[in-house]
Amino acid sequence: MILLNDVEMSDVPLQFPHSSNLRRGSTGDDEEEYEYGDAEIRDGSDVRAGAYISTFSTSIVSTNKNSESYRFEPSFLKWEATAVEVPENWEFKIPKYCRNDTIKDFAENDANKNGKVIVHFHMQHNAGTEFYAAIKQFVPCATRACWQTTKHCLVSYNEQIEAENLRQNYKQHGVQYVSYELMLPPKFSLPFVSEAARDGLYFTTIVRDPFRRFLTYLRRTNKGGRVDGPNGHFWRDFREKQDMYAGDNLNVRWLSGARGAITKDHVNIAKCRLQLFDLVILDVFFDNALRSVLCPINGWVGKEYCNSDSEVEEHKSNKADPLEGVDKSLVGAWVERLRPSFEVYDYAKLLSLKQLKEQGATDLPAVSEVPLYMETMGKYAGTDVATQQFKDIPKVNLRNIHLFDPPVEFCNEMKIIWRNGGDSVPDVYGIGAIKQSWTPTSPRSDIVKFMDPRMQSANKNR
Repeated sequence: MILLNDVEMSDVPLQFPHSSNLRRGSTGDDEEEYEYGDAEIRDGSDVRAGAYISTFSTSIVSTNKNSESYRFEPSFLKWEATAVEVPENWEFKIPKYCRNDTIKDFAENDANKNGKVIVHFHMQHNAGTEFYAAIKQFVPCATRACWQTTKHCLVSYNEQIEAENLRQNYKQHGVQYVSYELMLPPKFSLPFVSEAARDGLYFTTIVRDPFRRFLTYLRRTNKGGRVDGPNGHFWRDFREKQDMYAGDNLNVRWLSGARGAITKDHVNIAKCRLQLFDLVILDVFFDNALRSVLCPINGWVGKEYCNSDSEVEEHKSNKADPLEGVDKSLVGAWVERLRPSFEVYDYAKLLSLKQLKEQGATDLPAVSEVPLYMETMGKYAGTDVATQQFKDIPKVNLRNIHLFDPPVEFCNEMKIIWRNGGDSVPDVYGIGAIKQSWTPTSPRSDIVKFMDPRMQSANKNR
């Protein structure tokens, strides 16, 4: 068991959950207190973010000892993937689950073509399937996962070309919901940056509690084996290059393109992306986001999710607890490894609160203001968190959002990269991608053997 009672906060690493280096200041007179169990917790208004800024450019010139100049990229911008071989018959095909009669009716009525196209970034096991199921009831055509093989998406690194492809797919074929479900290369623009590229599009993503997402991953992939056994995920996943669908910090990896060790730069890339979404949907705000924001945008009414009088039943898994009998120390180690994802979740909570309130959502459920990392350690790892641990840690609330923001200069640099991508086909691997395998630079080729089951049918018409 990990005990924190006697640990001074000065001894506790603060790299996460706050990627900016924090400075401690004097206690302010307006300090607010709140309760966490029996512990008295302070507001943290005296905590100020340090100037953690990682300035960079896409090409940095350096000189070696022989005075020879060479160029290199920061490691967090590198994307080690093989080139895409575009098929000769690369053209748009109607998504598999779209009805031809509905698309025909849409195509014949120009009045239908003024709606917003919902562009969703679906991180695996983050309620994206339920989101798709809700929205497909209202749109002419929706992609559960957009397929690069049939030009639903991922046609160009240039955001203007990528955006125009999405708009034309809507105007000509009624594709009003597009879901990207794969790891994004660090230089790929999503959401789009420029107003011209964003025109007519509405960007969404759902961010789920990373430990609950991790438990779903274990239930679906462990197949009855012990989590803490010699072949368990804790040992198998901790490698130099992660599998595309690994359980280790998938949300951060898919937002930033990190396949190896996660750094502050990757966390900041993830946060910079989140800032660009029109609506970040925290898992606990799912129903509110649909009914109060997304349904009104396109005038959707009735049915299950756009009916204010209906109640949506929460899905509860009836599968066995994958942590049953597992040593608490190992659980605590897993929680610690997911710390970057907790950092991103806390920031997503603040963005979601802010955006939902700005866009008219009401009656939002109350959410904890304690950093999720600390709550999870207490709930799953048996950690005893004492008052002292909260003395210098700010509450996760809108008053303190500036303490969770990524550096402005960093995000501005990333926006320049995203806005100015060249016209080349994205070299991605995942559901619906042209490439059916990822060729790693590591000699350990076994790390990429796992493939999402839906990839098995990649060559079928989608």
